Amino acid sequence: MLSDDDLRSLSRQELDDLRSRLAHAGGDMPSLTAGNQRRRRFVVIMTVATLGLIPWVIVLALTLPKHYIAGHWTLTWVGFDLGLLTSLGLTAYLAWRRRQAVIGVAFLSAAMLTCDAWFDITTSSGPVDVATSIASAALVELPLATMLFAVAHQLLSAATDQARRSHLGLTRPARSFKTPLFGVSEQPPSPAAS
Repeated sequence: MLSDDDLRSLSRQELDDLRSRLAHAGGDMPSLTAGNQRRRRFVVIMTVATLGLIPWVIVLALTLPKHYIAGHWTLTWVGFDLGLLTSLGLTAYLAWRRRQAVIGVAFLSAAMLTCDAWFDITTSSGPVDVATSIASAALVELPLATMLFAVAHQLLSAATDQARRSHLGLTRPARSFKTPLFGVSEQPPSPAAS
């Protein structure tokens, strides 16, 4: 880390070389600034989808039948469990290989386990089936999902802290929900940059 005194001691040529190297390093960082219009479009699409889901949930809550015979019940459950199997296996593999992508896949696996527990319980019928689903959720699915969420959050925080230290020279850790994306300016780009 260069101090202000270190910077003052550099010659004009050394400062120009440092500026050039920093600009090149900044160019290597992922940036959405060039695609700011795409980012705005993404935010609009996600907002519309979120707001559009509200009336849909209300309509479903009011109109869905209490009982329904599913035509592809086996395909639904086997397909979901194959997706869960793939996600869990990929999480294990990425963790074993110590790859950054484990963070996203661990979050995905945790979400899928939570959904699996929810649907197992809510679609079960009969006292034995309900008890088995609740036990499975309480003893296996939800504890594993909690562990995966915690590990993924811990790894995300560690990666964020490391990125802040190495790219921004900052030492103060920040919460994941407060940390801005790296390589993306928080300031709106100038009209010429858009």
